[in-house]
Amino acid sequence: MEAIGKKTIGQRIRSRFKRTNAVRIVMFILFGLYAASMIYALLWAIMNSLKGPVEYMFDKNGLPSEFLFSNYIEAFELLQANDTNLFIMLFNSVWMTLGRSLVSLACVTCAAYLFSKYKFVGRKIIYGVLIATMMLPLYGTGAAQMRLVHQMGLYDSPLYPLVISASMQGSLLLIMRSFFDGISWEYAEAAKIDGAGHYRIMFSVMFPIAIPCISSIFILMLITGWNDYTMPLYYLPSFPTITTGLYLYEETSKFNINYPVYFAGIIMTCIPTLLIYIFAQDKIMNSVSMGGLKE
Repeated sequence: MEAIGKKTIGQRIRSRFKRTNAVRIVMFILFGLYAASMIYALLWAIMNSLKGPVEYMFDKNGLPSEFLFSNYIEAFELLQANDTNLFIMLFNSVWMTLGRSLVSLACVTCAAYLFSKYKFVGRKIIYGVLIATMMLPLYGTGAAQMRLVHQMGLYDSPLYPLVISASMQGSLLLIMRSFFDGISWEYAEAAKIDGAGHYRIMFSVMFPIAIPCISSIFILMLITGWNDYTMPLYYLPSFPTITTGLYLYEETSKFNINYPVYFAGIIMTCIPTLLIYIFAQDKIMNSVSMGGLKE
């Protein structure tokens, strides 16, 4: 009976092990197919960015008969928005992305720390309102936001992206707060014994511990800000970014668009975000996953 019992337990272990391996294999296949589809789309765009307009029209899936790197040079001449060339649009993308990311990061980090480590009147109500705003449709509030921007005198002003970035991003706030929740308050109590005040504890103790999560969120903000074309399109017509320029070029040249040049512009736009993700993917995934852990 004992041998039969041991055999039964062993069979159960092997059966569970087989099921786990089967799930892993299925997940690996699904994620592999997803990754292959993304890589194929990128390679397809690169191939077509090196073709001529006529060759692209008759052969969209084949290799280019001649590699026309001149399409990338031509993209600098054709891709314009509101009489702004590609170099100025690139400059607008850089300062707007950095400015928005830094302001938003400062607001998110400070707010997450306060919500995590301090209890104050109305804390739950304010936090609930922030969570509720995440459920509001972006385009449903567009008209009200446009009127507010006009009344504040921020329409078509370079101050607009900095001011609007002070409105904290809900999902990143949740990640940052969860990370702070996992940091023991004993560090702060030890600093208090040495005479540190609230600000000293925040900037010299807590924030340095949270640097992995802060840097990861900053990278995510950079990628999101770089790819955003709607904000300059709606609120900053005099400061188009490179992504806005690509969108306007496609919209204004739908019936006479040079798609190889258009794809060349897309590839140039994707290079910064691809480089950021390639060199920082481990940091992003590890630190964001750490934000979901609590002691």
